[in-house]
Amino acid sequence: MTTQADTDDTAAASGDADDAVLSAPLRTFPWTEASTAAIGTFVLEYLVVAALFVVGPSSVDRSVPAIDSTAAVFIQYAHVLFNAHHVPTVLRATIQIAGSPYGNDLYLSLANGGASVSPVVYFLVPVVALTVAGGLFEGRRRRNPSGGRLREAALVGVGFTVGYLAVGLVGSLTMVQRWDLTTAEGVVGSASQQPDPYFTGVLFVLFPLVFVTIGAALTFGRQA
Repeated sequence: MTTQADTDDTAAASGDADDAVLSAPLRTFPWTEASTAAIGTFVLEYLVVAALFVVGPSSVDRSVPAIDSTAAVFIQYAHVLFNAHHVPTVLRATIQIAGSPYGNDLYLSLANGGASVSPVVYFLVPVVALTVAGGLFEGRRRRNPSGGRLREAALVGVGFTVGYLAVGLVGSLTMVQRWDLTTAEGVVGSASQQPDPYFTGVLFVLFPLVFVTIGAALTFGRQA
């Protein structure tokens, strides 16, 4: 005959077992390494974008007031990389400016055509980089303590998301272009442009969660 106490003990034992299954992967997963790898992946993406401008066919229009220095050019490369994540830049000015404050140079190039490098190439940079990074990270894992493909891949995706979101938010707040607004009468105001932090907060979570997870899932079980 089963008593209420027996039922409670069984439920408690089952709960403890579930907690053990979940806690072991969380304890043993290399969170710091995953976050560091995510930051490294973002840096690599930036270098690829910069290379398309520095040694490739793309070019930056230095006649634009916002890009009047070498530092501003490097910031522009970062803006393109954020645009490749579908994060728009947001324009803020001390005077009223016509039009939407949000923009994406890659969307504009895609609509107008004639770009020396197709915007699709830039859109593929983070997709390919994150998928490959997820696969390489999973491939270097000696064992899979999570106990299954989906759980292991999800852990890798979440691990990357922490570092990727952090570097994205820092970039969106620091990669700011500033310039004066002038007319024939002189300076009439100032403006700034930067990747939108709110879009960054959403998309820099979604990108690693999706593509790193896919890469890790494809590589699961192939460790040496």
